[in-house]
Amino acid sequence: MGKLQLFEISFDPSQPVFIAGSVVRGTVKLELKDTLKMRGVRITCFGRAHVHWSEVENVGHRGGRQRVETVDHTAEEEYFQFRTQLWPDEQSSEDANNSLGAGQYTFPFEFQLPSDLPPSFEGAFGYIRYWIKATIDEPWKFDHHTKRAFSVIPCMDINQYPGIGMPIEYRGELRTGCCCVPSGRYKGSLSTTRKGFVPGSEIGFNSEIENLTGSTCWAEITLKMHITYQAEGKFKQEKKVISSLCKEQIPRGKNYVWKDRIQVPPLPPSHLKGCKLIDCKYILQIDFEDEIVIGTLPLVTRASARKSANAGRHDSIVAGMPGKGALITVEGNPSYEECSLFSKVSIKDKDDTEHTFGELVFTPLYAFYSNKSSKPRIASNTQ
Repeated sequence: MGKLQLFEISFDPSQPVFIAGSVVRGTVKLELKDTLKMRGVRITCFGRAHVHWSEVENVGHRGGRQRVETVDHTAEEEYFQFRTQLWPDEQSSEDANNSLGAGQYTFPFEFQLPSDLPPSFEGAFGYIRYWIKATIDEPWKFDHHTKRAFSVIPCMDINQYPGIGMPIEYRGELRTGCCCVPSGRYKGSLSTTRKGFVPGSEIGFNSEIENLTGSTCWAEITLKMHITYQAEGKFKQEKKVISSLCKEQIPRGKNYVWKDRIQVPPLPPSHLKGCKLIDCKYILQIDFEDEIVIGTLPLVTRASARKSANAGRHDSIVAGMPGKGALITVEGNPSYEECSLFSKVSIKDKDDTEHTFGELVFTPLYAFYSNKSSKPRIASNTQ
């Protein structure tokens, strides 16, 4: 890098996770081996959604033959773009004769996020991404850039959804599997603890299966993520299996009671509110499908509120969330963890060059509420 020895962005706190509506703070650090002429140092902050996919489509006929070609579908949505001069200050002019001598420099920055931002998201055909790019503007030379992404989490309170504490209930025919052709019927029921969850909480369920066939069978319950991308009036679907539980060797002619639970891993909240290009919902499937809601603020019961009051603690999960701080009380705050469904992605884009440095690989972080008092799984039994 020649005269430039260090050029990086750091955040305060060090874990780059911010609540929509909060203030983002950090510093740009610069180390020079020798005097460097520059017009100035600036940062630009971006919030953007982008979707893209290609499809082979029929585009008509020519000479009696059907014509097909690959068509790209692309759309973008910008949430904000802020630009701030770090050095010299805003009152000074950007002069080509400006220079910084050898040494280390730290330039602080801060800006406020809009309160209605969708969560960070990285999918196969699109993303919702937030990042900062710092630039050293050198006269008559290529500019130096450093870049770093950060995660944004909105305030999605599942307590605001009517009926969210009610269970999902189903009774009827179930589709199960067996090692040979079935010779009877499968009937069953399923009920869950409730419909709304946060990452870290557990989806408890109670199922009773009547195996009225002549064979041993098995049953499976699956939590899935369904993603829909939209561009130019077209839609693209993506489905991911989050977690799956399978119960094997259900004896023939027996009633089988299956009690178990699925822990919700770190995930973005349902529907990515605020984004018009990408939608995400969560489906619980056993033969029927029903949607559950995943938010960022957990369900609060009278018992949990009483427990917090009796303990003399009011640890708010939403500390720092504008207008929310005193409304929700639970024990402890969430940690922020990567979603295992998303692999690390490169955040380099068409505007970046070989002179762009920084942390160019990124995975979004999401709130995760650990339950230290989790009880062991309840065993199934056959009647």
